[in-house]
Amino acid sequence: MPCSPPSYLFIIVTGVLLVLVHSQTSLDEDFISIDCGLPSGFSYVDEKTNITYISDDQYIDTGENHNISSQLQGAEQFRSGLNLRSFPTGGRNCYTLYPAIKGQKYLIRGMFMHGNYDNKGQDLVSSPVTFDIRIGLNFWNRLNIINATMTYTSEAIVVAIVNSVSVCLVDNGEGTPFISSLEMRPMKSSNYPAATPNHPLLLQDRRSMGASRIIRYPDDPYDRVWWLPQITSGLIKISTRSLISRYTDDVYEVPVAVLKTAATTSSTSTALNFLWAAPTGWDATPGYLIGLHFTDFQQGQLREFDIYYNNDLWNYDNKKTKPPYLLANYINGTTPYTSDNYLYNISLVATNASVLPPMLNAIEIYYQVQQDEKMTYSEDVEAMMTVKIDYQVKKNWMGDPCLPEKYTWSGLKCRSQGVTSRIISLDLSSSDLQGAISEQFSMLRSLEYLNLSNNDLTGSLPESLTNLPNIHVLDLSGNQLNGTFPEALCKNRALTLRYDTANGDPCSPRSSKKKHKAVLAVAVVVPVVIVVILISAMLMLLFWKKQAIVKSRGQEQYGDHIHIPENREFTYEELVKITNNFSVFIGEGGFGPVFHGQLKDGTQLAVKMRSPTSMSGKGMPEFLAEVESLTTVHHRYLVLLVGYCTDQDHLGLVYEYMPNGSLYDHLRGKNAIIQRLSWQHRAKIAHEAAQGLDYLHTGCVLPIVHRDVKSHNILLGCDLTAKISDFGLSKSYLNVAQSHITATAAGTLGYIDPEYCLSGRLTISSDVFSFGVVLLEIVTGEPPIIPTNGHIVQRIKEKVNMGNIEAIADPRLHGEFDISSIWKVVDIALLCTKEASSERPTMSMVVAQLKDALALEEARLSYSTSDISQGGANAELSINSMPTAR
Repeated sequence: MPCSPPSYLFIIVTGVLLVLVHSQTSLDEDFISIDCGLPSGFSYVDEKTNITYISDDQYIDTGENHNISSQLQGAEQFRSGLNLRSFPTGGRNCYTLYPAIKGQKYLIRGMFMHGNYDNKGQDLVSSPVTFDIRIGLNFWNRLNIINATMTYTSEAIVVAIVNSVSVCLVDNGEGTPFISSLEMRPMKSSNYPAATPNHPLLLQDRRSMGASRIIRYPDDPYDRVWWLPQITSGLIKISTRSLISRYTDDVYEVPVAVLKTAATTSSTSTALNFLWAAPTGWDATPGYLIGLHFTDFQQGQLREFDIYYNNDLWNYDNKKTKPPYLLANYINGTTPYTSDNYLYNISLVATNASVLPPMLNAIEIYYQVQQDEKMTYSEDVEAMMTVKIDYQVKKNWMGDPCLPEKYTWSGLKCRSQGVTSRIISLDLSSSDLQGAISEQFSMLRSLEYLNLSNNDLTGSLPESLTNLPNIHVLDLSGNQLNGTFPEALCKNRALTLRYDTANGDPCSPRSSKKKHKAVLAVAVVVPVVIVVILISAMLMLLFWKKQAIVKSRGQEQYGDHIHIPENREFTYEELVKITNNFSVFIGEGGFGPVFHGQLKDGTQLAVKMRSPTSMSGKGMPEFLAEVESLTTVHHRYLVLLVGYCTDQDHLGLVYEYMPNGSLYDHLRGKNAIIQRLSWQHRAKIAHEAAQGLDYLHTGCVLPIVHRDVKSHNILLGCDLTAKISDFGLSKSYLNVAQSHITATAAGTLGYIDPEYCLSGRLTISSDVFSFGVVLLEIVTGEPPIIPTNGHIVQRIKEKVNMGNIEAIADPRLHGEFDISSIWKVVDIALLCTKEASSERPTMSMVVAQLKDALALEEARLSYSTSDISQGGANAELSINSMPTAR
């Protein structure tokens, strides 16, 4: 029996501030997008979503790669459907999606297209392929593949329990499991509050009821897939172009493309119905959670209806539903609803007072099934996943380390402790482990036996191993360890400690004294060698700087820089004083927050600190790349690195302060003051930024590729002088003969060179493409990507073909520009963004063209000044002499 509506239903009616829904875009840099079966090392940018997909070879160690049958190519719904990975052996095969943030909410989606990949031409209707998929130990879905050309989709919203998420395909003996793509998207913790660590939401269906196309990223920043509506007689699609508002605490954030369409019926006497059936034969009958999304387009006439769920009235608080005008609203269930006969029906029925028929913008249906009570203790799982990845363990380790018992990882023994299992034995002998002994072993608090023998482990034994309270056997023999072992381990009488003594006994102080002379010799010799190396390096650096000055082609390199001793290393305590305890926040990037600072002499600084939540795998490489780049290159149009901080756990970068923010701020952000950023200013900024980029490519001894050129990374000084910033992703050529750098695609959506994305071959031409996008931003004031309108390059090409400059230039310029100047910038931008890098100009060519464009605009302003002093005749002549649009 259904519960009374108030116990499981609520509608958002709180009077919080409203926000206008214009467009919803999000960078995909934190997306995990895997094309399963793609050859190792390959990647591409999906033409529909602009999301970069990569091979699955780094996420799974088992399975076979296949392409779908050539006869069925073209039937795939998404590009990832062209290939797949199948699992003919192993019983359970798992993808480990890493890294995940513990406690973070994620959308996970798998897609499956059979495509007759095995060329067996089997009759899937009579002999379907059936297999289960699980998230960790939790049941997710049972796929029943009966159509070779159909794309099957499974989607869930989960909360990561550890720093990775496992997705497992389980063989039920009814055909070979396979998968075409696997995707993971981070979400806000406030989204879908019913999704908790113990209760993931598993998608049954999601429909945009009035849509004429499938809607997903970039329209939906979380890349939810909003499918087309079911074909139902009497269904009428309606839409609006008006702005739609939403409450700031909206937990669904339905995209604008969905909210602007809806389904209704032909009259108030016709109900709007949505039907579905629960799958039969599962271990547990799903209980469903429903989300209905409404916003009305018609004002002045009453639209009112009742909601029935399996013929039971489902009104909130016994009130009729009246969709608000141009305001996103929703009704959702908070307790799963079950049906005895597996059939479900939502019905919207107009009331007698209603003038307009019922309407529905979108519907989401999630289910919850019986969850497994047991799992391996989360800290043990996290430790084992880290060990697996750090050491690249060549074992078939997949899914939960201990459960189910028949799939317990090789080399592990576990013991149940209440509702969890703990790892008590770990044998990694002869496993080709290299490097230092991981601190993660100390996280296995129930460990009794640890065998690391016969590997290539080096360094000293971590002190943290003394924190294992139950350890009885620790085998370290057959490694290259050095130094003295922790005294607590050596004196632990309950511990059997095995190790090599060929180079002395690491548990014997006497043995350590025997080594003293050798250590002393090393202590004397090594500093001498280091001094020699440092002197050589300093001489080489001076040579490089001299060469850089010679090669700079007369460019003034230091004219705009503040005069501070270069590359000063600050202590964390100094940064606290400089920033007044980090009291003035001025921005934030991928590395961390940025604070305003000031030296005693009044010199203003910008201090960028690595965020405490920044992952070591991301923050440290960016820090090192930026220090390496900015300590060896200097130019008036590159932001000056004043110093840095490596004090204990605090990483910081100290720059000259750029008081006018970024180019992005002035085009579309907080400083978008049109009267100030005239076309002359824009042309000047473009020219200066191009010089800075050209210096990186040609003025350095070895070319440097910035790899993240965008309007956010062009900063503006007091007089709007432009400087290139943020070298966290930069790469340098290794020698002058090098044609390209092999690198995984990185950068910002909308600016990334498509050729680089497809090939992984990074060149200075990749920066040229990104700068071309920036130039089009400067001309139009528009972002690189506008949902439903495509990329800025395609948008501008269409308008250029029309020959109407007014349709291209930013309307906020009010026509105050030289037409030839605008055309020149557009022309060079379109050359920069050619698909083939060989057809793009060099940055030196770009600098020359932008110099001419700036001169044309300055000449126009000079004419205007003359016209004002001499009367109107010259003004008329000037207008008539302007070139016409092409």
